[in-house]
Amino acid sequence: MISAALAIIENEAQRNELSEIYERNVKLFYSVAFAKLHNQQDAEDAIQEAFLSIAKNPETLFGIPNEKRVSYIVVMIRNTSCKIWNKKHRLYEKDIEPDGALNEQISVEDIVISEDMCKQLLKFIDALPETARTAIYLKAYLGLKNSDIAKVLEISEDVAKKRIARAINQIKQYMDGMKDE
Repeated sequence: MISAALAIIENEAQRNELSEIYERNVKLFYSVAFAKLHNQQDAEDAIQEAFLSIAKNPETLFGIPNEKRVSYIVVMIRNTSCKIWNKKHRLYEKDIEPDGALNEQISVEDIVISEDMCKQLLKFIDALPETARTAIYLKAYLGLKNSDIAKVLEISEDVAKKRIARAINQIKQYMDGMKDE
């Protein structure tokens, strides 16, 4: 299914690695696309479009650590799936302007409170818009530059910066509110 994408990549080692990644994870990739699109043909199109996008700029994929490459591809497929869904349903995203030392003797009570706060923070992050979560994931987990995030999400670098800044500000505000409780 990704033969067109593989044909674009000039480096044979990269082409072989991308093919192996696809073969090992095709079910995962399909399930991610199908979960968004609920249509077999659209899911296959999303996978192919994502791999074509990767093939056009393989340095981004091969510039991140091996263990994070599948995650990167999943983000690409999810993003492409959302774009296909939005295009079919004529929905368009609106960009909004962005509005101590460790203590070795931590009590059990502090640990429980800390774990609960972490769970609350994760729930908050999961409740952020998918566009913000994806941008933060690409920045924080995969360590991509803003320019690479912009390419992955097919947006301008300025919009990528705003998404990241807006999400970080929302997380900071939430955490500040948690401190006050």
